Amino acid sequence: MMTSAPDKHAALAQIAELARQHHLTRQDILQAVKAGAEPEEGSSMLQKMLSYIGGAFVFCGLCTYVGMVWEDLDSLSRVIITLGSGFVAFILGLLALGDPRYIRTSTPLLLIAALMQPSGIFVMLYEYFPSSNDLAGAACVVFGFMLLQQAIAFFSRKRGSLLFFTVLFFYLFMSAALDKLEIDPRYNALTLGVSGLLVSWVINRSIHHAVAPFFFFTGSIAIAAAAFDFLQDTPADVLLIGVVALLIMVSVQANSRTMLTVSILTLLAYLVYYTEEYFKDVVGWPLALVLLGIIMIGISSYALKLGRRMKTIS
Repeated sequence: MMTSAPDKHAALAQIAELARQHHLTRQDILQAVKAGAEPEEGSSMLQKMLSYIGGAFVFCGLCTYVGMVWEDLDSLSRVIITLGSGFVAFILGLLALGDPRYIRTSTPLLLIAALMQPSGIFVMLYEYFPSSNDLAGAACVVFGFMLLQQAIAFFSRKRGSLLFFTVLFFYLFMSAALDKLEIDPRYNALTLGVSGLLVSWVINRSIHHAVAPFFFFTGSIAIAAAAFDFLQDTPADVLLIGVVALLIMVSVQANSRTMLTVSILTLLAYLVYYTEEYFKDVVGWPLALVLLGIIMIGISSYALKLGRRMKTIS
């Protein structure tokens, strides 16, 4: 049964009024809509799983074929079979986004495109510009092109998978650019990690929040690794605990269980470092291990409580 436009506007106005009266958030409404669609969830999950498996088979088949005939191909054929395959997958993915019947196949196709196209551009640079050994410069060209392509596609289609690849290629491009500028890798990791958390925080507040956990994960690891590289074997290494405390605080504020998990694992890694560095020969290594185990149990209990709190808030 079709609903007229005035009826739709009236229904939306009623929903908005009820949301204001009962202080409902966007997340509450989305969860209610998803709950109403539960009968189709099983078939939807099966379709998604089969789409990803099919995409994996296609990608493995392409890689196997390329490996078999690679030595027999000339430069143009190598570019066409890598870059061409990736571009075709990208176009098919965009077409699938425009058809509700094939929308589940779009993500595997876009994933294949995101893997094959950069590989193809690297192959093209290697085949036609062999005299250059500037890997960082080549990476800037490759990831810069991919960033531009994915950003245009995202702003055109507004799909979460395209946003994921846009952000991913942005950070790959920035990493290559910082390497090209010969920035200290520690500053490189710290800069990308902090900016990654900020971008993840913004994405987590949007309708594409499913993209955020990956960048919370990589950003927090980059910060933890950079902090350890800066502070290890220095008198200021006690500040590592402060870094972990800051990461835990941000994870709670951002309501990110992924970042909380990384923060707790980072704290455990730092405690192993402190134990090895300062307590191994003081109290005895076995006693230090027992103490570390007790601390881990306490931390895991605290992390479980925080995780439940985040689940309640979300």
